[in-house]
Amino acid sequence: MRSPGPLALVALLLAAAAPAAAAVTGPRDQMLVTPAWLKAHLGDPKLVLFHIGDRAGYEQGHIPGARHLESRRFSWRSGDSLSLELPPSAWLDSSLATLGVSNDSRVVLYYGSDWVTPTTRAWFTFDYLGLGPRTSILDGGMPAWTAAGGAVTADLPPAAVPGRLRSTPHPERVASAATIQGSLGRPGFRLVDARNTEFFLGFNPGAGSRPGHLPGAISLVYESVVDSANRFLPDTALARLFRSAGVAPGDQLVAYCHIGQQATAVVFAARLLGYDVRLYDGSFQDWSRRSALPLEVALAPTTGGLMSTADLAARLRTGRVTVIDARSDLNAYLADHLPGASYLHFESLRAVRHGVPGDLLTLEGYAALWARLGVRRDQPVVIYGSGEAGNFNATFVAWLLTGFRQPEVYVLDGGYARWTAEARERTRRYPEIAAVDYRAPAFFPEVLTTEHMTHVLGDPGTVIVDVRPADQYAGVAGAQIRRGHIPGAVHHFWRDDLTAGAEAPTWKPVEELRQAYLAQGITPDKQVVVYCNTGTEASHAWFTLHFLLGYPAVRVYVPSWTEWAAREELPIETGVGASR
Repeated sequence: MRSPGPLALVALLLAAAAPAAAAVTGPRDQMLVTPAWLKAHLGDPKLVLFHIGDRAGYEQGHIPGARHLESRRFSWRSGDSLSLELPPSAWLDSSLATLGVSNDSRVVLYYGSDWVTPTTRAWFTFDYLGLGPRTSILDGGMPAWTAAGGAVTADLPPAAVPGRLRSTPHPERVASAATIQGSLGRPGFRLVDARNTEFFLGFNPGAGSRPGHLPGAISLVYESVVDSANRFLPDTALARLFRSAGVAPGDQLVAYCHIGQQATAVVFAARLLGYDVRLYDGSFQDWSRRSALPLEVALAPTTGGLMSTADLAARLRTGRVTVIDARSDLNAYLADHLPGASYLHFESLRAVRHGVPGDLLTLEGYAALWARLGVRRDQPVVIYGSGEAGNFNATFVAWLLTGFRQPEVYVLDGGYARWTAEARERTRRYPEIAAVDYRAPAFFPEVLTTEHMTHVLGDPGTVIVDVRPADQYAGVAGAQIRRGHIPGAVHHFWRDDLTAGAEAPTWKPVEELRQAYLAQGITPDKQVVVYCNTGTEASHAWFTLHFLLGYPAVRVYVPSWTEWAAREELPIETGVGASR
């Protein structure tokens, strides 16, 4: 934080002897307070202090006198199913008055741990009601308070004396889809997308029904406006951040995110710098579901699926295709392989993280690997495995390339086994690979980590699918530290998606696959998370669901059971109750 200048010191001295609403020197001095300021004003009769975080955390410990402020007190789900909207001002007046807020209150908000954006959303609501000059956020929240030696209590404050609140709303603080449409292309107007990069680029639609970002929007991720301790960056650092994102002094800003919460952190930061900024309250959720409104996508989704042996043979004749041999046996590749195929062993695609094997490489690591294999973004990639049992090596490569939005990615149906069964051309010669500089702006695979998995357990909108053999699912086999499966997981063996008894198995017909998944409750209206021992076999089911059945939200848990089984604090189940 910057040191206060002489005027700020004068203001602080005056504040010590004057009411809590004393005049201040600038946006930061009014919008943010320090632990020292709060300690000095805890006894002020006009102070209303709110703790924002989960209820259990509040009851465990909070700043003395603080009341728990739930989001339902200052926001609601609108009738047209938008997840987060400003309620009418009269409703807000009544709701906040019951918590002791009056027109002359001095309101201070703080987050219990890392709830920065719910806190800035609360601040935005108070500002919208005309209470902004009398509302501040404790910079750094409760962690800053405790680090400064502030007292913490589990005692609940006495019931609030209802306040007298008659707000003066500021509708100009809020933007709508119509106002944005009317401002697009206007000089000095900037749309700021506060979502994480994967959503801005269109890798993931998030809360929207379509991927991408609003036309002309610039990216300024909400997390970037605070430091590692969740304190707002100094003005000089914020100014550099906004400038590097494409915001010029004097620009009029509209910030948006998924539903209107994360963007309030950017709105708050912009106000610290004195910008004229509005919040698009319905945000991307509102815009994306209006089919007539345009969106921009930085990288189009990967086109892909299965390729037949005949189609690949035709493409090989043109020379406009990159072929990758993903069989797990190098000696088999040396014996013979498809013409022009480069060899890739699946273990070169995985890394160790914190001692746990089977995790992913970095963007740079994969990009260097694709370059050595001759992968180009201007021509399709076809991957093949052994065909009898190793298709998942090929689908794992396809899954990774999709994370780079490689334009076209295919898996050879039937793999090497079908190619040889049809007596097609093979060779022992290695391909001549031209130097390639593989560049991609981002790498966002459709992945879930162990931390994410713990949050989706029991979620009715998520179905977890275990694709390992039945004995491993049941807990009677397996090489990992513990045996069993993730609680609530459905068993769907990856090999069951292929034809049975064939010398060169291929994928079953699409409708047969669809009915098999639907029968197990694995439906396209849910988020589907597939896992195995490390993530490779799970990619086979991901490929089926994503490319063949068109499921919109399928993710692979990496490094899957290998990490889950090693984490003794994580629950497991055994038996075959959910097996197909």
